Amino acid sequence: MNSLKSAFLAVLVSATGMAGAVTTNLGLLSAGDTSFGNTFYSSGTFTDYYTFSIGANSSGAAGTLTDSDLSFFTRDVDVTKIVLSGGTLASAMSDGNADDGFSFTGLGAGAYTMALSVNVGSGFLTSGNYKGTIHAVLNATPTAPVASPAPEPADFAMALMGLAGVGYMVRRRSAR
Repeated sequence: MNSLKSAFLAVLVSATGMAGAVTTNLGLLSAGDTSFGNTFYSSGTFTDYYTFSIGANSSGAAGTLTDSDLSFFTRDVDVTKIVLSGGTLASAMSDGNADDGFSFTGLGAGAYTMALSVNVGSGFLTSGNYKGTIHAVLNATPTAPVASPAPEPADFAMALMGLAGVGYMVRRRSAR
């Protein structure tokens, strides 16, 4: 029975002491959503890093984010800031209000690192998490050239021939 108590205590201590910060590669982003997220078992401030690439046909990255609020069964998790660096950026870009989604535009093809600053509140034997999606913002596709609305000279010639034909028929009938 003593060993069972020790094992339970060891599991409890290890579960509450897990930091939970991650570094994850999301790969090459496309127009479809790529999911990311993390679960925290202890309170504190953490920074999670997500690396991704965007291709030549993309001009940015955008996404959504939801985090858990304090309740009896979850820890309060708050993503306070998102910082993007790397790729073609001369300096890091940040979004301090991730609750309304995030968007980084004017990006060129390359590899980027997105850092999420996360505050995790206290709770007893509970966890909290955040989940998000990210996708590439594709460049506008060029449209096909539109034909000019002005008629071609051949169209005028055909119209004049038609009018001349109708005029000839009217004159011929009226002569009878």
